[in-house]
Amino acid sequence: MNYIGRIQRAREKMAAAGAAALCIANDAGWEYMAGLPRSGHGNTKNRQNSQEFACLLLTETRVVALSPRLSAIGFYDKMDRFPAVDELVSYPDEDLTGAGFDAVLRAAGLLGKTVAVTRDIPATMVLRLQALGCNVINMSREIDLMRAVKDEEEIALMRTASRIADDIYADMMCHVKPGMAIREIEHAIERRLEDYGAAYTSFPAEVLCHGPEAGVGVGACHPQLEVGYTLAYDYGVVYQGYCSDFGRTVFLQEPDAEMRHIHEVVMAAQKAGMEAMKAGRATGADCNRAARQVVEDAGYGEYFIHRLGHGIGKDVHEHPFLAEGEDTVLQANMCFTAEPSIYIPHKCLVRVEDVVLVTEDGYDCLNKVTKDIVVV
Repeated sequence: MNYIGRIQRAREKMAAAGAAALCIANDAGWEYMAGLPRSGHGNTKNRQNSQEFACLLLTETRVVALSPRLSAIGFYDKMDRFPAVDELVSYPDEDLTGAGFDAVLRAAGLLGKTVAVTRDIPATMVLRLQALGCNVINMSREIDLMRAVKDEEEIALMRTASRIADDIYADMMCHVKPGMAIREIEHAIERRLEDYGAAYTSFPAEVLCHGPEAGVGVGACHPQLEVGYTLAYDYGVVYQGYCSDFGRTVFLQEPDAEMRHIHEVVMAAQKAGMEAMKAGRATGADCNRAARQVVEDAGYGEYFIHRLGHGIGKDVHEHPFLAEGEDTVLQANMCFTAEPSIYIPHKCLVRVEDVVLVTEDGYDCLNKVTKDIVVV
């Protein structure tokens, strides 16, 4: 990865914003910018005593990583692997007031200067910067757009992450049958990802079973597979730091004419949304409307209850979004999910989801597994 190039581009954006420094959170943001391993990847907050002051601090001339000692243990003796970082400052875990953070800012001559942050910087750090007399500005959009446009190395990793999701689906379809518990299938998905070289799930795998006795709400699914229900997959993996996000729908009996029609509408909506992904011309809102129009024209508009999709990369949900109100114009090499659905309580959830790469002259769907009707 060209971390030096990324830092240089970030510095150009800092200069344009009038910022003397930029604080990037100790998460996928600093992994993207400098290659340092992100702090935690679980489903709950992974806090250390003074984690709120951990960040990657970019100035006009230096890159400093700040981390509490316990978190830094995993990489402080491997800093030669991260040439984009000039210095690692490892401060005591008991430093609850930010004394180590203050010292770094003083040494860098940043007190009273304009310091930019991104959205994942903790409020504790923002308040500390303000207490030190800094003018804090938000550079989230600028860094979001940097991360949104992938280079060839990133795209290759995302292709692999999507292929792994495809392969897991093919594996699961050899074993899924009526009577199986939903959680049994979810566990099987999470076990299989390691067989294909993925590190962990990009979010907790969901198998959504809907039909006559399922609860109301997408997450209130039936606890086991039953004949006459639909089974909707929603899962993803992380491969070498990059995410996939995947979905397909399986019918647990031969679908009738209406169910076939619903499936056709969802697939047509996805195709319309993807075909609207015109680099340099379309916004996220345009793509969302193109997909939604298909569902509304078919009479199911009230049952399409979410946006068309979201950006994806180091995090499973990234800016920009394919949603109403998103005015960002798509660029080549941005990656999005395209995931329309129709959810009718006590009847069905029919969904499809693929990772889509925007190209100069169209789009490339990174998932290759069939979207045809599948019955088990």
